[in-house]
Amino acid sequence: MNNSPEKEKAKKTKSFNALMENNKFVFLLSLIIAFGVWVAVAMYKSPQESFTIYNVPIQIDTENSIVSQKGYINFWQSDDKIDVTVNGPRYMINTITADDLIVTANLNSVDSAGISQLNLKVELKKNSEDVTIASMSQTSIEVYFDAELEKEFQIQLDDSAVNEKIAQGYKFKSAELTVSGVTIKGPETEINKIVRVVADPQYPKDLLFETSTVPVTLSLEGETAADTVSVNKYVQIVEGQEYFVKLNIARELELLPVVSFTGTKTGTVETVVDVQMLNAELDTSYEFEENSISVLTVDYASLTAGENKFTVKTENIELPQGITLTDNADTLNIVITLTQ
Repeated sequence: MNNSPEKEKAKKTKSFNALMENNKFVFLLSLIIAFGVWVAVAMYKSPQESFTIYNVPIQIDTENSIVSQKGYINFWQSDDKIDVTVNGPRYMINTITADDLIVTANLNSVDSAGISQLNLKVELKKNSEDVTIASMSQTSIEVYFDAELEKEFQIQLDDSAVNEKIAQGYKFKSAELTVSGVTIKGPETEINKIVRVVADPQYPKDLLFETSTVPVTLSLEGETAADTVSVNKYVQIVEGQEYFVKLNIARELELLPVVSFTGTKTGTVETVVDVQMLNAELDTSYEFEENSISVLTVDYASLTAGENKFTVKTENIELPQGITLTDNADTLNIVITLTQ
């Protein structure tokens, strides 16, 4: 037999009353209601607050702008991120991240190559009347726009300090760059300021006593000090090449000039050379441990009794391999006295 509507209603009322008498259920229901009330108050009665979003990237879109029309590209900019402060209800602004903001640079002020001051604008990707942009850590940035130029330069070696790096008893002879030219790339305006590219040898800590190859660093120089600072800031050396210099170093020598004889000696011979010592240098690629050098070879049979005089041009002296005379004497006067 079906229950009447009155009985069904009474049954539901009894079940509800029983449920309300359950302390655990009442406690849980209270929590749910309290949370709902808190959410409602937070959403509609939340106080206005400020919140800062850090490191928001700056977007520079040059497409269809005067920058792209002139063939300029961005070589440098003072900043690529800024901090943005927003105002709004606490429950809304605390969830905003850098991905929710768009910071753009206005290109209308760019009318020529060089550094331009660009005004910045920040917007929320999803517009909200309740959230406003309060401030930015900066309202503009500097950007260097110019056409790109690539140019080859000859390298000039700066060896002015090399003598201070040579060990005592040795001397610097010459230098050879392993690469004579370098390709520089950057803003056309800056490339045209470069007047020379200088190679500075990177000397080792210990003094040099033999021919050595050391790396060099390249520096760019302009006509003025300001130009030099500018070109080194904005241009770059095209990668793919290493730069070294070979420093040719010689050992300094003082050699006693002597006369060599051939044939059979027939009496007493005394030899006098008007130059006591000859200055010379030895390429450190060779070895030479003697302290004298033969400047003339004489056959005993060609000598006559008494004084025999000879004149020798230093340029005609046969030298051991690796030795070069550096003496100022052009000729040597030699007297050989034969006593029988």
